[in-house]
Amino acid sequence: MKDRHVIRYLHPFCLLIIIVAIFVADTLTHYEVAMPVLYTVVILYAALVIRRGAIGLLTLVCLALTGVSFAFTVRGNVPSGRINLGLSTAAIVITAWLALRMLQARDIALRTQERLTRVTTAQTLSGLTTSIVHELNQPLAAVTMSSQACKRWLSLSPPDFERARNALARIEADATRAAAILTRMRALTKGGTPEAQRFSLGQAIGEVVQMIRHRLDGHGIFYRFIEMHEPVLAYADPVQIQQVTGNLLANAIEAIIDTKQSGGLIEARIWYEEGHACCRIEDNGAGIPPNLASHLFEAFWTSKEEGTGIGLAISRNLVEANKGQIWVMQDQKKGTAFCYRIPAATPPEREGEGREVRGGP
Repeated sequence: MKDRHVIRYLHPFCLLIIIVAIFVADTLTHYEVAMPVLYTVVILYAALVIRRGAIGLLTLVCLALTGVSFAFTVRGNVPSGRINLGLSTAAIVITAWLALRMLQARDIALRTQERLTRVTTAQTLSGLTTSIVHELNQPLAAVTMSSQACKRWLSLSPPDFERARNALARIEADATRAAAILTRMRALTKGGTPEAQRFSLGQAIGEVVQMIRHRLDGHGIFYRFIEMHEPVLAYADPVQIQQVTGNLLANAIEAIIDTKQSGGLIEARIWYEEGHACCRIEDNGAGIPPNLASHLFEAFWTSKEEGTGIGLAISRNLVEANKGQIWVMQDQKKGTAFCYRIPAATPPEREGEGREVRGGP
């Protein structure tokens, strides 16, 4: 943090030195030398290190110094100096205008990317909302039943305080569970920079699966989870990785639904590899034609009639923001397999055959 402050104040100091050097050189040289053109370098450098609002002021300063330098120059051909003065002034103004347009375009691109991130987050959550509501119904229904039971135990003569206390404990546990579901949903709606931390990749995937369990059961899709090392610990932003996983699982479910056949299967496999925590999500759905695979991560490209084409693009951005990679496997005879890898928190402690957790209707 201290180094950043030093660099922040170093940029204006460097600009001042360059401006003074150009002014002195311009004043001491002949009129025929178009030294003020070098002020364009100052403006371009400033466009990279200072705020956009200061570009206009800096341009006026450069123009003023150009005029002052011309007035103090005593050597050379004056008509040639006037021509160079006009050319230098035009170059400074045009460079400032281009710098401002460049900064404006950069700001627009950043705002657009931010909007795309928010839209994609909302799109990802739209597929999970029904499942989350379904999941909330269970703890809320349990709270209602436990509260009714507590009321009955207390209405007895004499009251059964022990059972009433047990019912209150169940109410507390179910209310905490409901709050955790809402907290998880609220966290998924947040964008921003990654907040890397050490977490269990298998547990993070399991939480996402619980949120889409209703869709899996509703379409008769069998889910299988295999953890090749136990546990696989990653170092990344768990919420963003859950968002990526949720998007891949949602795509897998839709691919299976499109086949309109029974026997749908989704397999999630995680393992360590060369300092990374890896995940492979595979389905036996409709699959992706080889000629379309190279376009999957392009923004606004989609093969779905109702798709927006930004889900996988943002997923790639999220994985790369966490210093990882994501790709689609090309070795599938049927269905699709996506893989991503992110930095591992610790190296694997032992090799093994893996732990399989089955789940399905």
